[in-house]
Amino acid sequence: MKKLSLIILLFLSVTASPAVAQQFYRFRADVSVKDKLADGKYRLTMGKVYYDKIYKKIVYTLNFPEKENLIIQDTTLYTIDKAGLLKSRSQTVLMPEFTVFHLALTGKLSDYGLTAKKDEPSIYKIESVEKTADGVLTTWTPTDAKLRELFGDIKMLKKNRRLDAMIFYDKDGRMVSRQFFKKYVNVKGVEFPTEVTMISYGADGEKNLQQTTYKNIVIDQQDEDEIYRYRIPITKSAAMRK
Repeated sequence: MKKLSLIILLFLSVTASPAVAQQFYRFRADVSVKDKLADGKYRLTMGKVYYDKIYKKIVYTLNFPEKENLIIQDTTLYTIDKAGLLKSRSQTVLMPEFTVFHLALTGKLSDYGLTAKKDEPSIYKIESVEKTADGVLTTWTPTDAKLRELFGDIKMLKKNRRLDAMIFYDKDGRMVSRQFFKKYVNVKGVEFPTEVTMISYGADGEKNLQQTTYKNIVIDQQDEDEIYRYRIPITKSAAMRK
């Protein structure tokens, strides 16, 4: 669960135009994740994150609290231990092309990628737009009754054309998470929030808080190809062979 929570927090925004943003293909940054759990305990995870939109593979090289690598490809999460052996493999709801990294590089993060391309089916549509003292508040709703049986509304707040906050609801209208995007930087024309806070609410009322900080962002790095293309090892660790 620790590994999954590290990754499912990746929704940010960029204001570069799609025509310009399409030229970008790689993202790298130092990353630290601070968790405050429902039981009051704290947890810190630190390392680097790499993403190449061509390979659609997210790579976390972690150095704290332990040295290991996490790779997300398709809908599978792989954990590689410090010896380079496959430690675990599990399914995840996360798909690389629907993460902050891919959407930022393709210029689709300002609306969280919810606007469908012309002639393509869309999952969400705009229900309402309201100008408030805090910014422009847009409510997105599932496009049809079948989808509404699975998904709830999404509220999105923009300030100065930047995504500032989002609220996610389940199909019954219960708030399941809030996310805040602060301290933007501009790297090669890509605007990226370096501080992302997510508050998630469990069905039992438990609340977890997670703050992710990005530093030293690099766009279109030319080296470290072996990390961006990270090959999943075949050899399993002793723990996984049990």
